[in-house]
Amino acid sequence: MKDKSFASIVDFIAQGFYEVMEEGRSLDQVSSHWIKQNAGWDSSTRGFFAESLMEVVRWWRLLDTCVDKVFGANAKDSYRLMVLCSLLLKGKDERVSEFFQPSIQADIRKCNEQIKDRAITESIPDWLDKLGEAELGDSWGSELKSLNSLPPIILRTNTIKVTRGELLKRLSSEGYRVNPLDVSDAVRLDKRADIFRSKSFFEGLFELQDASSQEVAPFLQVEPGMRVVDACAGNGGKTMHLASLMKNKGKILALDNADWKLDELMKRATRAGVSIIEPRPITTTKVVKRLKDKADRLLLDVPCSGLGVLRRNPDSKWRLTPEKIHEINATQAYILEKYAQMVKPGGKFVYSTCSILPSENQQQVQVFLSKVGDTFILEEEKSISPSRSRFDGFYMARLVKVK
Repeated sequence: MKDKSFASIVDFIAQGFYEVMEEGRSLDQVSSHWIKQNAGWDSSTRGFFAESLMEVVRWWRLLDTCVDKVFGANAKDSYRLMVLCSLLLKGKDERVSEFFQPSIQADIRKCNEQIKDRAITESIPDWLDKLGEAELGDSWGSELKSLNSLPPIILRTNTIKVTRGELLKRLSSEGYRVNPLDVSDAVRLDKRADIFRSKSFFEGLFELQDASSQEVAPFLQVEPGMRVVDACAGNGGKTMHLASLMKNKGKILALDNADWKLDELMKRATRAGVSIIEPRPITTTKVVKRLKDKADRLLLDVPCSGLGVLRRNPDSKWRLTPEKIHEINATQAYILEKYAQMVKPGGKFVYSTCSILPSENQQQVQVFLSKVGDTFILEEEKSISPSRSRFDGFYMARLVKVK
């Protein structure tokens, strides 16, 4: 007899899957919504739901192809069938076998094994596969495999309140399995758990932030007492890190064109005990112009394709288009040209993305340098490969304003 509670969870995953793919809602939004709607779920069920939903969104194209071949293109409840196929292929739960006869299970596995088209086996749009190969060559295949793996859960110690050693002890005492990473303030959660329900989180002792992302703020070489501008602050992950590195001394202007993101940033800052951040919405171009030659340091963590963080945001690859990539490139170039003016002579800025495409990274920096002559020089740049680092893909370039 089928497990009714398991069947119910499958239905919730299928509903969330439909909402992401057909209604255009974000994966995070949908996942949070259904977890809140089912307050009675225990931590194991919440984790199973969130991870399974992420995986079916990640592998949508492959799963859709298998369902079409095994059940027909007009199969009823196709999203539910894709969820069950995913669980079967991943071997996540033996109860899934109760939903398919042995012959159907064999057909599903056979279909999965016989597909050779990389764009389908790695579950990405055809145009994106061609773009990745054109820009990254032979390394694109290995990067794709890495970007299709489950992301690790990495925390950044809030050193304004606690040392990493103290955080490790606190989390361990709360029952979490954690270990330090090579990145100075980074902590890895070795067993997936709802870390946001911990006392340490509510006390502002850490932030969720991948190890690669944690390398950006130190790359800017900030010091206590500096005047720093984070010009694309968003909801403030790197802004908060900058404040920690500055020992909560000086001033950070957090700019963004979305008020609600700055509101979220300030809520996080309050929890973390950060007092040096001043939010400033970019309502007109005058906001940036008034800061000309004012910043000791400037962070330009620009909008990008997000290809380096597909493990965390697999839904984004289904929303990207060639036209969107072109728009992103134009926005990056505009921000570089206009916002770099905020750096004072002798100051520095970092241009960073969570993309692995050279067209968004090195090539943007080189075009910028060709336009500004000898006003800026490239001091250092760094690319982080998902396949080599096992963390998110990032790029960062530090430039100095010489005059």
